[in-house]
Amino acid sequence: VPPAYRAVNVFKHVTLRAVAPAHRFGRRALVVIQYTLTLIFITTTAIGYVQYKNVLAFDLGFNTENILNIEMQGNKPDAFLKELSGMPEITGLSRSFIITSVGNAWGGFMKYNDSRDSALVLTNHVDENYLPLHEYKLIAGGNFRARPTTASAATEVIVNQQVLKRFNIAGNDPEKAIGEQITFSSFHVNGRKMTIVGVIKDFHYGKVDNLIEPVAFMFWTPENRAIINAKIQSNDMSATLARIESAWKKIDRVHPFQAQFYNEAIEDAYSEFSTMIKIIGFLSILAISIASMGLFGMVAYTTETRLKEIGIRKVMGASSGNLIYLLSRSFLVLLALSALIALPVTYFFFENVVLTHFPYHPPVQFAELFAGLLAVLLIAFLMIGSQTMKAARRNPAEVLKSE
Repeated sequence: VPPAYRAVNVFKHVTLRAVAPAHRFGRRALVVIQYTLTLIFITTTAIGYVQYKNVLAFDLGFNTENILNIEMQGNKPDAFLKELSGMPEITGLSRSFIITSVGNAWGGFMKYNDSRDSALVLTNHVDENYLPLHEYKLIAGGNFRARPTTASAATEVIVNQQVLKRFNIAGNDPEKAIGEQITFSSFHVNGRKMTIVGVIKDFHYGKVDNLIEPVAFMFWTPENRAIINAKIQSNDMSATLARIESAWKKIDRVHPFQAQFYNEAIEDAYSEFSTMIKIIGFLSILAISIASMGLFGMVAYTTETRLKEIGIRKVMGASSGNLIYLLSRSFLVLLALSALIALPVTYFFFENVVLTHFPYHPPVQFAELFAGLLAVLLIAFLMIGSQTMKAARRNPAEVLKSE
């Protein structure tokens, strides 16, 4: 039958003039490599962003909400505290030596019963208002009772659970640890006997990518560097900050006002992490742009070389849906292969390399992986669909008029 003979000849012609297998394999391999890298970049961005948000929202073991930390810059804090205490928007005030949980650290060496067993313990010098203001969880004992005016007179210490665990104080029993004595040495003191008056629940003194360590709070004295911690409750934060700055200028007209909210300080502490996510995000956009252009060109070329085949199939009754599937199938296989490579690689890289440095991280969720995959597939489908649909809708009479 002549029409059938002509159809077979056309199929043979299309097949014979197809691109050499080596070239075809090279282009497909390039698409797989491009989309594998794109998926790795995008899923890395998604996972990194989720981990970053987890770090910022992580429960440090105390409250940082609406707490403004003000550097006294060598000024005596009493006059400034008096100014601040008259502001109704300020609901609490305390003094501290350093700001914890943002990478700052201070400490000394502690001993318990065994004089040969010494360990580094992180410290902060605070006043009696500091623990209530930041809502530390006291599990035994109480707050500071004495109000020493010099560092040498400070003999009370409040410790966290890790101190009890490290030295096995009172069998790690917080209630029994109250009244026990430790020996503390640092740059300013040597072998000072101090009494445990309180035990607080473990908290993150360092950044959350560090393990919780032994920490001791000692009473703040005028010899120490001062940071004022102000708890603010205001409907107009800008106006409140302006009032605080005006109060600062009354006591110091030389130094500029230096203050930062606790949550902002925590964000700044992880600025490198944030910058890295932005860079990877930019690379993701660049990678998917390059991969999409490559895929678009490959789809356009493939559909162009199969126009006569498409025309004949359409004449013989193939629907547009069948033709789109026929043209898209090989590309979807390439995308699936890219996903099978990229997703496990990204997952194991994070779980076994990156997140091993974050002891308190949440596990990688499959939703984070598939969110990146979904974004890539959506863009790829647009690239493939726009060309295959165009080819499937062409009038076969125009394509086959030369046959």
